[in-house]
Amino acid sequence: MNPYLRYALIVFAVVTTLLAGLVIYIAAIFDPNAYKPQIIQLVKEKKQRALRLDGNIKLTFFPNIGATVGNITLSETNRDKEFAAVEDIFVSLALMPLLKKQLVINEVAIVGLKANLIRFKDGRTNIDDLIAKSEEPEQFKIDIDHIQVENTMLTFRDEASGEQYVFRDLNLKAGETGSRFHSGDGSVRHQVKLSFKANQPDRPAIDLNTRLEFELTSDFDKQYYTLDGLSLEINGAVTGIDNLVVSSRGNLSIKPAAGEFTASKLMLGITGASGTNNLDIKFDAPRLSLIGETVAGDKTTVTAKITGPEGSTSGTLFLSGVEGSVSDFKSKALSVELESKKGGLTVNAMLASPLTGNLDTRQLKLPDLTAVINASGPDISGNGISGNLLGNAAVDGVSQNLQANLAGKLMDSNIQAKLGAANFAQPAFDFEVDIDQLDMDRFLPEQRKQGKYAQKAENGKTLEESLGLSVLNDLEVRGSIRIGLLKGASVKSSNVRLDINP
Repeated sequence: MNPYLRYALIVFAVVTTLLAGLVIYIAAIFDPNAYKPQIIQLVKEKKQRALRLDGNIKLTFFPNIGATVGNITLSETNRDKEFAAVEDIFVSLALMPLLKKQLVINEVAIVGLKANLIRFKDGRTNIDDLIAKSEEPEQFKIDIDHIQVENTMLTFRDEASGEQYVFRDLNLKAGETGSRFHSGDGSVRHQVKLSFKANQPDRPAIDLNTRLEFELTSDFDKQYYTLDGLSLEINGAVTGIDNLVVSSRGNLSIKPAAGEFTASKLMLGITGASGTNNLDIKFDAPRLSLIGETVAGDKTTVTAKITGPEGSTSGTLFLSGVEGSVSDFKSKALSVELESKKGGLTVNAMLASPLTGNLDTRQLKLPDLTAVINASGPDISGNGISGNLLGNAAVDGVSQNLQANLAGKLMDSNIQAKLGAANFAQPAFDFEVDIDQLDMDRFLPEQRKQGKYAQKAENGKTLEESLGLSVLNDLEVRGSIRIGLLKGASVKSSNVRLDINP
């Protein structure tokens, strides 16, 4: 054997033996639990929080330096009330990166975390001091390789709104894919899997199971993050909707420093049941982006359908390419197609207009609105009902107000209408409709044309029900309908006015 190689092997064996012996010696004589009082005092001085370490601190030296700590509790700032408690925490460090002043946490494993998060009325939170950036200069570049969180429960309370949310059975796995030290661009990739259950204690009807997976690519130096292959699945129930299923797919790219956000191949599906009705919504956006003040997007499609024992209602929204800025964006064409079927009655409507808007003031405008309406069925005589209306509409998201002005022709009637809605959560509607003439015989089947209109018809229906206004009974609606000449069953009436009050 080459003498130099033999000497090298001997030196290597001696050094390895000495290092192994040193590790064994340190493990034998060093008791980390002796430093508990210093750790507790340090937390008290730095964060003004009371730390309890009721479990033993155990060290590991192979294959990485690590420590396990059990039964930990941490108080609120300057209070004895418990903020968080953990059953076990394990942290290990990679050795080689320390030579490059890189503190690489090889693994973090947390089991049985319980924490109470609070947002106060002034906007502060009870974790501001924990996430605040240290004023001391960083001597190490910190990276985390693997994270595993099991059986976590987080409670979040918003004192401003009074809302409270509980996230239980939270499990998180984030593992690095590839080597951070050999990726030429300096980025790090992690495969992330997250699952949890969420509910609101004051709203028992809300109970959701959530699963989220994606590959996260991050470059902290360049402030660049991407979420590829994003897969979101939510199922459960919310108020008014049972058997809720939400699924989403897509890719996201974020550059916070540059103010860039891009979504591609974004798809969202929602299904559920409300009473005896089934709901199905789909959203498809090939590309959406926000770069600084510039917004852009390819053709976006939204479809929705409600089906029930009495019929179905479906709609499709098409929005062509969006361009412009946050304070002034536009789309050349927005179109909405609606279809409603109930019994033998079929109603089709189409709305189309260019779109302008402002995200800062949350305003949308449809300056050149076209509406086409068609209705047919056994209870409608002739070839059905058709009409064309022109006008404009505007939505103010700040004041939660919608206004529309329409004018046009419905069969032989000339119509002018002003429509409004306020408070989108619990909407209140108002309207003013002027019709020059209206022939009710066109809207009734042949067997109903022979009798005179009366407040109570032979089948027990009122005039309000005959005009189809009974659907407004459960809504907050205020308005008036003025008809210059009303004809029906060989009877003519002039200057008819019908007022609707809640």
